[in-house]
Order: sequence, then structure tokens, then C-alpha cells
Amino acid sequence: MTPPHDQQTSENATSASGNSRRRFLAGTVLLSAGAGAFGASGSVLGDDHGGNGTDDHDEMDEEPMATVSFEDQTTGGTWVNVASTTLSEGGFVTIHDASLLEGAVFDSVVGVSEALEAGDHEGVVVDLFEGVPGADFDREMVDDGETLIAMPHFDSNDNGTYDFLTSEGEEDGPYVDEEGEPVVDDAVVSVDHDEMDDESMATVSFEDQHGDGRTVTVAEATLSEGGFVTIHDASLLEGEVFDSVVGVSEALEPGSVEDLDVRLFCNVPGAEFDRKTVDDGETLVAMPHFDSNDNGTYDFLTSEGEEDGPYVDEEGEPVVDDANIRVC
Repeated sequence: MTPPHDQQTSENATSASGNSRRRFLAGTVLLSAGAGAFGASGSVLGDDHGGNGTDDHDEMDEEPMATVSFEDQTTGGTWVNVASTTLSEGGFVTIHDASLLEGAVFDSVVGVSEALEAGDHEGVVVDLFEGVPGADFDREMVDDGETLIAMPHFDSNDNGTYDFLTSEGEEDGPYVDEEGEPVVDDAVVSVDHDEMDDESMATVSFEDQHGDGRTVTVAEATLSEGGFVTIHDASLLEGEVFDSVVGVSEALEPGSVEDLDVRLFCNVPGAEFDRKTVDDGETLVAMPHFDSNDNGTYDFLTSEGEEDGPYVDEEGEPVVDDANIRVC
């Protein structure tokens, strides 16, 4: 049904406003980055994808094209959802932070989608601050209210890997519109801490056991983001969060592990011990922790709790399990 005249006019105005905003943003990207910043995409368009410089509209229709719709949203801060994108030749959708507008074409990339087939895609989830070839990150999540920019890119060498950074722009450049400007859209991302809890989870199973008092075995642990399993003595139950730590596992990859051995009273950064074994019949507590700064070292004690905190459950309580240790 055709909408009433006023409604139709309003919708047209909204569409025009959105197009104008995207065009302004694309122009700002180009101006900030400098004339040669996206030269690689020009060669992709001109050399690999046709376009003979004529006014033939049939030829123009065959030119590579892309669209992207990126809407304001609330996430856990480590991922975003691109509402829709169309990539005539397939490729990727990259996510940039606002430093792109200041000319940081490469350093602004904070996320890239999986390789996408040619065609239309909806609800493309892009993880942030991980899995971007050629990028190093010093943070793990966006700031609440931060503006990010979505930009479709070619897979110009057709290898399924985003090579724009590692090739210094020679491969996998951005799609451009009919005016030669990168196709982009921006969105404000709000961070919901409940969403953070939903996406990060851990379980641990720590069973009563016999041993030499110097090593314990955690039956099973699952850490969605990887990290460590720490072992605490019973003083934890009296509020001794730091002094109760008597052991920490090696750095663990995301996923599950079984029969994890943890040495006690040694090699715990920031801890000093005045004993070498547990007492016979002592209760110990196993607790999964993040590697929040992703450096492979347990920094909870040395940072006084600022780094590598514990995984928590739905109620916000640390994930734990206890076991009675018999020494033989």
C-alpha cells in the first residue's frame, strides 16, 4: 500500500538524510586519509573488475558495488552487529574506530568479518580486537558510547583472508561508490555489562583427591575466553582474596580442559609462601580467571586485582568449586 503523502515525504527525507550522512562520512574518510590512502582499491576496481571509462550504462551496472547498514546498538563491547550488507564480489566488512577520520587508515581497524560470499547478508556479527591479520590491540572492548565505522572490502586475491593490513593496502581494498568514495556507515555502540556476562562464561570441577600435597588436579574446566585456573586455600572464605592464592595453572586457551595439574606454593606472580605442601584433609578452592590483558601471565596479585579477575556466574559471583585434599 502506498503511504500517505506526508509519510512518504518523511521517509524520502529520512533516506536522503541517511545517504547524505554516509556520503559526508565517506568524503571525510578520504580527506582525512589523504589522496593516496585507498589507492589499492582503485587498482582493484580499475584493473580487476572492469570499467572501460565509457558512458555505457550496461557496463556501469556490472561495476562492483557494495552497500552497508550499521545501526546504533548495545552489545557486550567485544562485538558488533552489522544490520545488512551487499557485496557484489564478496569480501569482508571491516570495523574501524573513529581514528579513521583522522587519517589512521590501518590503525583504525578494530574488527573484520569472516569471508562473505557475493550477495546480500543480514545480521553480520563482527568480533572486535581479535582475529585481524596484521593488527595488534592494547584494549579488549569498545568504550561505552563510542562511534565505530563499517566498511565493506574486497577479497581481491580471493584467498579468504583479510590482507589489507599485512599488504599495506595493496590487497583487499574497500568498495567505493559511484563517486569513488569508500562505502561506509557509522554507529554508536553502547556497552551493556549484562551482555558481557552473557558472552563470557566458565565452569570448573574440582574433586576430593589424594596426592603429595604439592600438586592438585582440576578434573575439568571450561573458560570461554581462556585464562587460568587458580587454587586458593580456605582463607578465601574469610575474605583473603589475595593471600589465599596458593597455585595457578599455565595459561589456557579458550575452551575446555580435563585433568589439569596445578603446582602449589610456587610460580605464582606476586605471592610468597612459607610452606611447601597442603595439610592433610585441607580444603582448597579452584577458581577460573581471565587473562584480561592477554599477556599469558597471571597478573591478578601483582596488579592488586586490576587485571585477570575471576569469571563470574549469572549472579555476579566468582565461579568456584572446592575439594578436600588428602596427603599420602
